[in-house]
Amino acid sequence: MLDSGLAHLAPPPILISALHYEWRTLDEAFDRCREEFGLDGIEFSVAEGAGRPHLVEGEYGRIAELGRAYGLQLSGHVWGDLPRLGAEGAARQLRAWLGIAREAALGHVIVHGGSHDDRAAGLALMGDVFARVADEYAAAGVVLCVENHYAWEYHDCHELYGTAEELEDLFAQARSPGLGFCLDYGHSHMSGNTPELLERIGHRLAYTHLADNLGEHDDHLMFGEGTVPWREVLAATRDLGYRGPLTIEFPVRDNLEGLRRCVDITRNVWGR
Repeated sequence: MLDSGLAHLAPPPILISALHYEWRTLDEAFDRCREEFGLDGIEFSVAEGAGRPHLVEGEYGRIAELGRAYGLQLSGHVWGDLPRLGAEGAARQLRAWLGIAREAALGHVIVHGGSHDDRAAGLALMGDVFARVADEYAAAGVVLCVENHYAWEYHDCHELYGTAEELEDLFAQARSPGLGFCLDYGHSHMSGNTPELLERIGHRLAYTHLADNLGEHDDHLMFGEGTVPWREVLAATRDLGYRGPLTIEFPVRDNLEGLRRCVDITRNVWGR
């Protein structure tokens, strides 16, 4: 049950991934988020060399300005297969993303652990790298959030950090407040381990992704069109005392029904 001492606190801010709605200019991205959707922030995608709908180099300072002007929270989802870079290369890349976060005023940076054909070796490599850079993120006031991904066996992708055990080991090694856990409910629904992740890693939960699917593939269905038991998993998240971002990662196009359903259910679960 929710601690009565938490019941009066504000519900988590609801953000939306900039990859999942249409916009042409940064001003339009912010205006739609605040004025049309009534949300609290934007998660921008940072993929160097990519074009829209990702951020492009030279825009980082501008989104910081717009974030302040609109009163929106900002985060960044970064892309890259870190284990393939080796320990030094991965650390350099994480520091480069931290530089972008500083310039863009991102409060959270969401990262995948990447893939490695030797599971144990990959986890050892990335555990050391994350532990090495975590304090640098903390010093900058940014939380580096490691997202749970697919099961290592899924389609032979060999993704790291798909299990509670892997993440528990990581956070036992890297205790810095600069490193947090991003729970992707869609990924955990595919693996059937949402309750276990909340129970074992919930104390490090700093960020979430809301995406629906049918329990087999990463479909990114509109909220309520898959089989994620939303009221149940959101209530379990609430009962941890969680007040971090809830970030929409399902498509929001002309039909806003799924968006409104998501916002209504989320606010209802948190009692607002």
